[in-house]
This record gives sequence, C-alpha cells and structure tokens, in this order.
Amino acid sequence: MSRPSSMLELMTWSEIIENLKSEGQLKVAVIYDLKGSKIAETSGNMLSEEDGIAVLKSLSSVHCSIYGLFFLGNKFSCMNVDRNTLIGHAGQDLFVAYQSLNFLICAIASRSEKVSCLGIIKNFAQRLVEDATVPSLM
Repeated sequence: MSRPSSMLELMTWSEIIENLKSEGQLKVAVIYDLKGSKIAETSGNMLSEEDGIAVLKSLSSVHCSIYGLFFLGNKFSCMNVDRNTLIGHAGQDLFVAYQSLNFLICAIASRSEKVSCLGIIKNFAQRLVEDATVPSLM
C-alpha cells in the first residue's frame, strides 16, 4: 500500500516558498542548499547566494556575542540561538535562519507580526525533511 501524497509533493518550488511566505507572514524567504546556492526564493527577494554563504559561515562557528550581518542594505544585530539557528533584528525587521541536514532557510519578517517567524521556519523545515520526495533535498 503506497502512502498518500503530501501537499508539498504536489507543489513546485515556487509554490512551496510562496506558501511559506504567506504562512509565516514573511517579507522574503529563501531556501539554500548547504553550499549557499538558491533552491527557491519568494518573488521580490533580494537575498543573494553570498548572503546564504555568510549565514552558513556564521552558523558553523557558534558565537557567544552579538554580531552584525548585512541584508537588504540593513545591518542586522545577530546571535546564534543554537548550532542550527540564527536570529537578528534591524529596526522593525526580524531575520531568522535555520539549517537542517540538507538545506538552509532564511527569512525576513516584520517584528510586529503576531506569529513566530522562528517557529514557522522550524516547523516548515521539519515538514520538508519528513517529506523525502520533495525535489533536491534527498
């Protein structure tokens, strides 16, 4: 007996990332592979592959202090939450990055949103990992 298809299995990468954007009320979101190449990005995204590489480097060495990363022309004050998670803020914007075994998700949201950007990103990453048939992840 085959298992039922999940919603993610039936979606294109463009649909997957736009779904994440609306679910998390995000301004922009990007899914990178672990070399910093973009797998998917929301429309209007301005995060580059160099930004993805900078985040991966920051996650590879756990910092005990606050440090700055530049995205979209703003300096985000960032800190590592754990070895897989980075958060930062600049003005009214919040930056979140989460690295799984297979990919990195980065997103920017307004700090005034009522949903947890970090929670949305982590839950979304878990759904992608659980769904081994999503292209390019396994």
